[in-house]
Amino acid sequence: MTTGTAVQFGAGSIGRGFLAQLFHESGLEVVFVDVADSMVNALNQHRGYPLSIVGPGAETVRIENVRAVHGRDKGQVAGEIARAEIVCTAVGANALPFVAPAIAAGLLARHESHGPPVNILLCENLHDAASRLRQAVAEHLPEATRDEVLAKTGFVQAVVSRMVPVPTAGESAADPLAVRAEAYKHLPVDASAVVGSMPPISGVEPVADFEAYVERKLYTHNCAHAILGYLGHAAGYVYGFEALRDVRIAPLLKAVLAESSAALVARHGFPPHEQAEHVADLLIRFSNEHLGDTCIRLARDPIRKLAADDRLVGAARLCEREGITPRALSWGIAAALRYDEPDDPSAPELQRMLREMGREITLRRVCGIAPNEPLAALVDEAMDAATAGAKNAE
Repeated sequence: MTTGTAVQFGAGSIGRGFLAQLFHESGLEVVFVDVADSMVNALNQHRGYPLSIVGPGAETVRIENVRAVHGRDKGQVAGEIARAEIVCTAVGANALPFVAPAIAAGLLARHESHGPPVNILLCENLHDAASRLRQAVAEHLPEATRDEVLAKTGFVQAVVSRMVPVPTAGESAADPLAVRAEAYKHLPVDASAVVGSMPPISGVEPVADFEAYVERKLYTHNCAHAILGYLGHAAGYVYGFEALRDVRIAPLLKAVLAESSAALVARHGFPPHEQAEHVADLLIRFSNEHLGDTCIRLARDPIRKLAADDRLVGAARLCEREGITPRALSWGIAAALRYDEPDDPSAPELQRMLREMGREITLRRVCGIAPNEPLAALVDEAMDAATAGAKNAE
C-alpha cells in the first residue's frame, strides 16, 4: 500500500468510474482536476462517492479520500502535480492541449523543487495521445530547462477497456457523483515509456509489447462492439445485449472475432488459448444488461470508425497482412456503411456520400479501400446481400 496523491485530470465516467478506484485501492488520495463547477464543488463537499459495480461481481464501492481542484486554477493544479506520486488524464483527445499549460507548470515546479521523476498515464481514446501531450507540454516549458524537465517525465499510454456508461439524467439528478461500471479492472500501460519507477497501483499492468495490447483492444473489443451496434440498430434493437441474443447476429459477431483473433495471434504471438479466453470474456461483458449500452452509442460516428486505420477496416487490413480473408469483417464494414441513424454526428453525411458519389468513391475516401482491391469486392458482396435481404424482409 502506497501513500501520497494521484492527480486525475477529468472527473467524468472513466475518471470517477475506473481510475479513481485503482488509486483509492492503492492508498492514494485522489485529486481530481475538472472544469465543471458543479462537479468540483460536489467532490469537495462530499469527499467521496458511490461506485456501483453492475453485472457479475456486483457490489457498491465507496471511493473515499478524494477532493477536486478547478482546472482554471493553474497555480493550484501545478502545486498538486509538483507533489504527486502519479498523474493521469481522462479528458478526451480534444482537451489535451488545454490541460498542457497546467501540467507544464506543475512539472516545472516539481523540477525546481528537486522532486523525483513522475509518470503521466494517458487514458485517452487516441493512438498517439502520449506523444501529443508531450509535445503540447514542451511548448509551455522554458527552453533553458525543457529537456531536463521532459527527461524526468514519463508520458505513458494506457489501454482502457472497462465499460463505464454515462449516467442517465435520472441518475445524475439523484446523485451527481454516482457512477456505475462493470467489474473488469485491468489497465495495461506502456512499460517502455515509464521514467524511473511508478508506485504500485492496483490494476495497472506495465507491458513490454504495448502495441500488441493496443491492437487487441481496437480489433477485438472496439471492433466487435461497433459491429454489434450496427447490426443491432439495423435489426431494430435498442440495446447491445439484446442484439447479442439474436440468432442471426451472434454467429456473425463470433466470426468477426475469430478472424481478428487469428490475425492478432499471428501478428503478435498471443497464445491462442489466451486470446480465446479474452474473446469469451468480452462476449460475457457485452451481455451485461445492467450497463445499458445502446446500439446507437456503440455505433456512433461511423465515418470515424470506418477510417483506414480504425477498428473495422484496420482489423480487415491486419487479416489481409496475415493471409486471412476478412469475410465476416467485410459484413461488419457493410453494416457500418448502411448505418442511417439521423441523429448521429456523421451517419447522415455518410449516407449523403453514398447517394451522391456512389459506393466506390465513398469506400476510397472514407475507408481507404481502392475499387480494384479484394476487400472492396468483399464489401460490395456484403452490401448487395444486405440490401437484397432488407428488400426481401419488406
